[in-house]
Amino acid sequence: MEKINHPEHYQGQHECIEVMREMFGDFAVAGFCKCNAYKYRFRAGQKSGESAADDINKAEWYEDYLIKMNKEKVRHDF
Repeated sequence: MEKINHPEHYQGQHECIEVMREMFGDFAVAGFCKCNAYKYRFRAGQKSGESAADDINKAEWYEDYLIKMNKEKVRHDF
């Protein structure tokens, strides 16, 4: 599950998606989350080396993050 929730290629001093929120704002990141969730569901199980379950888990991660953002309502209404 770590490759879904905290993949190594997105790790640094800060979580990538948190830096995106600071740089681009919540409205843009909400759109990014929606599109990524759609993308992972659309292609579930079709990408070489990825299982359908991995893609669904990734889609759910973005959906969960969007729900978290909506609950926070930090910077913008969506």
